[in-house]
Amino acid sequence: MRNDRKIDVSISAPTEDVIRRFMKAVERTSPNAGLAPIIIWWTEGTFTDKVTGKVTKLGPSVDVGAIDPKKLTDELVVPMGGLKVAIRLPEELQSANRLKFDFSGGSFVVADH
Repeated sequence: MRNDRKIDVSISAPTEDVIRRFMKAVERTSPNAGLAPIIIWWTEGTFTDKVTGKVTKLGPSVDVGAIDPKKLTDELVVPMGGLKVAIRLPEELQSANRLKFDFSGGSFVVADH
């Protein structure tokens, strides 16, 4: 994992709690996989229902997942307690000086300071 960017990232306690609980579930379902948590920012996308042809617009949203650390490319990596969290940022946020990740009302929120 690399961390050569100079973005000041803070992760709120509620966000850290969600990530830790998620990683415990990952460890139960994929023990010894050695996966790392990753925060993914989806700026926009579409989903096409193959049956109806209906196209649904997705994003923007922030999700948490797990990834094999060997598959990381240019993600920002930040320490969070004993974990290293990879963050996949959209191009628009890659020049930000500070980012704060929070979990509020059942959703992840990102503030660009």
